[in-house]
Amino acid sequence: MKKNLNLLRNCPSENGFVVFNGGTLKNGRELVNALETMDEWTFRYHVNTDNNKNDFAAWIKDVFHDSSLADKLQGTMDKEAYIQHIKDRLSDLLSRTRKKKSKK
Repeated sequence: MKKNLNLLRNCPSENGFVVFNGGTLKNGRELVNALETMDEWTFRYHVNTDNNKNDFAAWIKDVFHDSSLADKLQGTMDKEAYIQHIKDRLSDLLSRTRKKKSKK
């Protein structure tokens, strides 16, 4: 896997996240879009305290190696806050990418 893989880029198809109610996610933008339209039951299927389960955080950590975001998500059970954490991270990554390009 590429070292510079981050949530802005598509992961390899074999590492896509398969959502319980259908669909496969390949990057952070797709995750945000899916979460924004996802019903509460599906969100709780993937993120719940009863089973100490947080599938999205695990995916972000294992596939994108973003432990910082994964740790924030691990402690977040509110869907809106969850989405905001991901949006903040995407914004930060996009800003860093733009800065690198402007230095070249």
